[in-house]
Amino acid sequence: MRERQASGHLMALVCVVVWGSTFVVSKSLLEHLQPIQLMLLRFTLAYIALWIIHPKWYFRWKEEWRFLLMALFANTLYCWAENTAITLTQTTNVSILVSTTPIITAVVMAVFHRDERLSRGQALGFGIAFCGVVLVVFNGAVALHVRPAGDLLALLAAASWSAYGMLLRRWSGEYDSVLITRKLMFYGALTVLPMVLATGLPEDVTGLLTWANAAKLGYLGFVGSALCYLFWGRAVQRLGVLKANLYIYMVPLVTLLVGAVVLHERVTLMGAAGIALVIGGMVLGTLRSGG
Repeated sequence: MRERQASGHLMALVCVVVWGSTFVVSKSLLEHLQPIQLMLLRFTLAYIALWIIHPKWYFRWKEEWRFLLMALFANTLYCWAENTAITLTQTTNVSILVSTTPIITAVVMAVFHRDERLSRGQALGFGIAFCGVVLVVFNGAVALHVRPAGDLLALLAAASWSAYGMLLRRWSGEYDSVLITRKLMFYGALTVLPMVLATGLPEDVTGLLTWANAAKLGYLGFVGSALCYLFWGRAVQRLGVLKANLYIYMVPLVTLLVGAVVLHERVTLMGAAGIALVIGGMVLGTLRSGG
């Protein structure tokens, strides 16, 4: 049991480290592609990789709606809402509001699944970690402006990922985790394709035809999507949706550290304090305590 939980924590940690770095990797690719086009490429590459790993055909009319629904929340709606929110409000707002996913999940679980409610100690840990996220995101540059449309879309992204976690919790025991992830990528690509066709294909792809950009696309598709969605599904199975979602607090932290190393961005005292709060809150949030 302890080994199973330890592997779940490790998989969740790998996911947030990779996802935190994908913001930096995606930045240069978005000079050549629209966000929705990059989404389609990521999902398609991930689907190809997962089909090679799990080349077994599986299709049941009565069950496909489950995979479609999870893909809509985990891929299409989440990515669209987050990317669109960034164009309508500050990145700071989006980072903070998307990080409310663990809180939204905890509230939903408290209402519908009372057997998995947070203890007082865990709730305190969630709160401390969220405060740390706020400090990490600001990193010394406190400037938060309310812009309703973008902010609501950021919250929609958080709620969408929370909904995916709840659905995954319900159905993950019935299917192989590789199959679930492959289906997510297939329906993610399928539902994004009409949006790409509506906005138009990229006019000039010559900028993408370099080894460096090919490596970045491979990293986003094979590692950021295929591997990490697979790991995330298994982490939810082994830890539960509450503990797994707690790791989402680490995504802005990883982005901050990667930005400091790769882009030489400065980490302020506020950012360092936020890192400490995130780590401390996560440790407290994963402990079992009464109350």
